[in-house]
Amino acid sequence: MGYEMVGGRIVTWALEAHVVDHCNLQCAQCCTLSPWLPARFVAPDQLEHDLTAASRVLSPAVFKLTGGEPSLHPNLVECIEAARASRISPVLSMTTNGLLATQLPDRVFQLLDRITLSVYASSPLPTRTLAHIESRCQAYDVRLTVKPIGVFQEITPASPGDEEQARRVYASCWLRVRCHTIHRGRFYPCTRPPHVASVLDRRGIDPGPWDGDGVELAGEEGTTRRAVIALLRRTDPLASCRWCLGSTGGWMAHRQAKR
Repeated sequence: MGYEMVGGRIVTWALEAHVVDHCNLQCAQCCTLSPWLPARFVAPDQLEHDLTAASRVLSPAVFKLTGGEPSLHPNLVECIEAARASRISPVLSMTTNGLLATQLPDRVFQLLDRITLSVYASSPLPTRTLAHIESRCQAYDVRLTVKPIGVFQEITPASPGDEEQARRVYASCWLRVRCHTIHRGRFYPCTRPPHVASVLDRRGIDPGPWDGDGVELAGEEGTTRRAVIALLRRTDPLASCRWCLGSTGGWMAHRQAKR
């Protein structure tokens, strides 16, 4: 897969950071495994540090604050301000289920360029809450995208697949093109590696060496750039692909998992 280089920075579709790992919903087959992760909030200064490091080598068209559910972050405004200060991208977006939107200060809407609202069939968004979001977005010229979601694709298998399955998953996966992620100072080509590793660790399962699934961003600029472009262009699957179905899984009605 080709990636253009402009001004020493790799041009990509998007980059995201999970400012919160946990969520106020328990969606079965959650892509980021939020129902099985402990509560974690990114410190705004750490987010700015990581994004500033990333901005040396990456030029995403859009930067997304995601989760988990980002509106759970007690310092969400500071996180968005940190993303602005890093100059990682000209466009800042947030992906949210919207259920806590009426509690958000107007400053959140002032700072964002876009909001993607995921409206889940198993946890409908109240009409008044949607109207509030639409009103705030209109007032602050925020581009709002509403995504009704009635089905989820199975993405987390009950047991790990073999190497051949991992290759099929990786070859057909759209996540590694559109869901580049920064997590704890490392760049990953998709959302899955750090979260799958965290879940396996909590269950006492040794996932094996996963260093190759991500790149440390704090290193020398040229070395980091070469490592990131090599990771983006690799043809072999990630270690985490054995614990993922990517876009090969079947579809099912969206539902909330038991706690």
